[in-house]
Amino acid sequence: MKAILIVILLSISTIVNAAAQRYPYQRCFEIAATLHDLPIDLVLAVAATESNWDPDARSHANAHGIMQIQWPGTAKDLGVERVSELYNPCLNIELGSRYLKELLGRFDGDETKALAAYNYGPGRIERSSSIPEGALKYVATVRKHRKRVRGGNLPKRLQANKNATLMVFDSATRAKRLASKLSNALDGATARYAKVSSGHAVNLVVGQAGLTMSDRVMLQGLGLAQ
Repeated sequence: MKAILIVILLSISTIVNAAAQRYPYQRCFEIAATLHDLPIDLVLAVAATESNWDPDARSHANAHGIMQIQWPGTAKDLGVERVSELYNPCLNIELGSRYLKELLGRFDGDETKALAAYNYGPGRIERSSSIPEGALKYVATVRKHRKRVRGGNLPKRLQANKNATLMVFDSATRAKRLASKLSNALDGATARYAKVSSGHAVNLVVGQAGLTMSDRVMLQGLGLAQ
């Protein structure tokens, strides 16, 4: 059953989603939240706090991917055998959601403690007489992002056309990184960074020949085009 689930999750990012998407990897988040009976806005808020939607994020604490799964400790406990697996966004989202659900159970549904444990580690939270200030700041940031999610203030993703805005980030660094990666990977288009009134945009400029099939598959897999 576990093997089948992993295969399905690994395949999701290559499936064209007919519905309009409002945030990166929408179907992956929807499936993971449903699978683990979690509010989707909570999972999205954790992802925003952990990586600002960057599936290639890596922290100084050796945490990886969009949900920042720590290697090797947490990852091994979740059944991950290779660190490279953590860079599959859909699998990473499922792992992070499963871990969050486990923490909620461990702390009897106390969301504050569960989120603090996601950040600081459950053992450290259990051993502390009170939640450390740094963990409380993390919880506050998650709740701020959750409010933004509920209000629809999310990274924007629009269908690619001749000159399309793929996404708008709060962070210039994230936008520039995505633009650079896409430009290196695409054959029929160039991705460019631009400062806009709503934040930091990644714009897709399609060449005269149009997008190649491999371009479309890659953009669809990243949740950036229909």
